[in-house]
Amino acid sequence: MAMLRLFCGALLLCLAQGAWAADAQLVARQSAGVGGTPQRIVSLDELSTELLVSLGIEPVGVANLASYRRYIGIGNDLLERSVPLGSAQQPNLEAIARLKPDLIVGVAYLHLPLFERLNGLAPTLIYQVSLAHDGYDGVAIGEAMLDHLGRLTGRQEQAQAVIREGQQALAAARHSIDAKGLQGEPVAVLYPLVQQGSFIALNQQTLIGSLMARLGVRSPWTLHSAHTLHRRIDMRRFASEPGLRVLFIGGQGQAPFFSSPLWKALPVAQQQRYAFLPTPYWTFGGPRSTAAIATQVREAIEAMNR
Repeated sequence: MAMLRLFCGALLLCLAQGAWAADAQLVARQSAGVGGTPQRIVSLDELSTELLVSLGIEPVGVANLASYRRYIGIGNDLLERSVPLGSAQQPNLEAIARLKPDLIVGVAYLHLPLFERLNGLAPTLIYQVSLAHDGYDGVAIGEAMLDHLGRLTGRQEQAQAVIREGQQALAAARHSIDAKGLQGEPVAVLYPLVQQGSFIALNQQTLIGSLMARLGVRSPWTLHSAHTLHRRIDMRRFASEPGLRVLFIGGQGQAPFFSSPLWKALPVAQQQRYAFLPTPYWTFGGPRSTAAIATQVREAIEAMNR
């Protein structure tokens, strides 16, 4: 249950507020003093941390630091001297003040209510990351945030290189899916609740949901709600989708459930049309996460039975 709570909390962070055409849409709120080239940056959430280290920036302080190191790991070498700041939901404001940052970065869902207090400590930038109604893309928001941070910190070239890395990995995964003849075919990405024998289907606004849509496969259980993070799917639903393929996240491939007669009786199991993505925690992120997920999806699809 601890992993599930962590999963659900992190899931919120990847839900984007649009295909950003302008900084006014991208930024929920920022201090008048945001500008220049900040050197001492504090990150209040995992998404912001990934984007900063993707630019080669060592944040002086990081919320949810241990969680980021364990479950994400991108740029961990740049976090060796970062000061842990408690949770993303309740960052340690006294510790932030002691660091004397010249920029604090966070996301609207978690940190907009804290803006005035954060602004009293240092120039603060809050990105508009939250649930939205429809048409929004978790891949695009990560790219737009990275581009914005790259311009703000004078690292535009690094930002564009990382964005291209994600786009190239997506293109390679799309090529593999085309080669397998899976365009428009049902491919579900699910989080298994192994003790209950059911599964969580993710909101299509998540990074992995929007990534799969870009690959041209069809999600059999879509969710575009602006208010609901996920929906439960029971095993009986599997039988209603001929040709279904399933990719499981959550790092539970060794769970006894997947060796049980109940699981082995399902067509998707008998036909070996399922796989486990290596990482347990790819429900949000920037272009580096996009590249990692797309590569894992490509490798899983290539190894899966036709």
